[in-house]
Amino acid sequence: MVTIYDIAKKSGYSPTTVSKALNDYPDISASTKMKIRAIAREMGYTPNSSARALATSKSWLIGILYNEDQGLGIRHPHFSEIIEKFKERIEEAGYELIFIGKRIGERHNSVYEHCLYRGVDAVFIVNHPEVEGLQDLINSRIPCVASEPVPGEVPCVLSDNVDGAKKAVDYLFSLGHKRVAHIAGPLSSAASQERIMGYKMSVQAHNTDYGEGIIEAADQFNFKSGYEAMQRLLDMHQAPTAVFCSSDVLACGAIAAARERGLYVPEDISIIGFDDIEIAAYVVPGLTTVRQKRAEIGQTCAEILLKMLDGRNTKPKTVRIPTRLIIRNSCRRYIE
Repeated sequence: MVTIYDIAKKSGYSPTTVSKALNDYPDISASTKMKIRAIAREMGYTPNSSARALATSKSWLIGILYNEDQGLGIRHPHFSEIIEKFKERIEEAGYELIFIGKRIGERHNSVYEHCLYRGVDAVFIVNHPEVEGLQDLINSRIPCVASEPVPGEVPCVLSDNVDGAKKAVDYLFSLGHKRVAHIAGPLSSAASQERIMGYKMSVQAHNTDYGEGIIEAADQFNFKSGYEAMQRLLDMHQAPTAVFCSSDVLACGAIAAARERGLYVPEDISIIGFDDIEIAAYVVPGLTTVRQKRAEIGQTCAEILLKMLDGRNTKPKTVRIPTRLIIRNSCRRYIE
């Protein structure tokens, strides 16, 4: 079995430096950590988690907490990519991830109790789950970071939803559309509310005759909800000529509903999504959408949490990651 002394002999560093590098101590430079970890991997070194926990007074476990309601959570392409990038950076620093649930064996527990039971060093709140014990967790000494707004003093990294939504709707108006509707996500979602705000800002800036806009809220961020919301829009006395959807999955449902009514996209109606998940480039027509930088969100969440664990980040803040409008083939200039 390979030990830190074997790694020290091969690398030329002292056993103390090797131990600190493998346990991500802040007084060891990044380049030294990289060299030592590379040698450790090459030699097939496997750390003893129990011994490491005793030596450092840490569990080296990071909890993952997310909401599976509303079509969100680990199955959603947006959040799965954020979690994957977060995982990559956290594991590079020597931590392991565990999922925080509501049960431990046969016993029901709050998420805070679960975190205490597992002894996690910190928690990544992927979105805003409405679960028992969330506020207790946020108010505790366990460091938390989130990729959606949560109540309390928690650092948050998210896309600039307001600006992204406004750019999408401004683009539709620039194509000559006069009646632009919005299929919003569930109104309980903070991201949905911010995208509604961006939509309204654009509508008001273009002096339309429909005041606060034409908004249909979807029940969930899924295909079925987008399909149903689009059906309601098309049933209006004056149907919209363009629709901005709060997610790409909602937009795909909206396209299906339009086709069922005999409408062509973009010839009869223009549609824009939000997220730029992989399928957006391959649906027919290719979906114009707002790209979220998911890898950057996940990486930034990890970096903030690692600083908190090292005691280097004490002031909670919100970091907004810029979005980008990706123009494909689902929109066209409006001709009366």
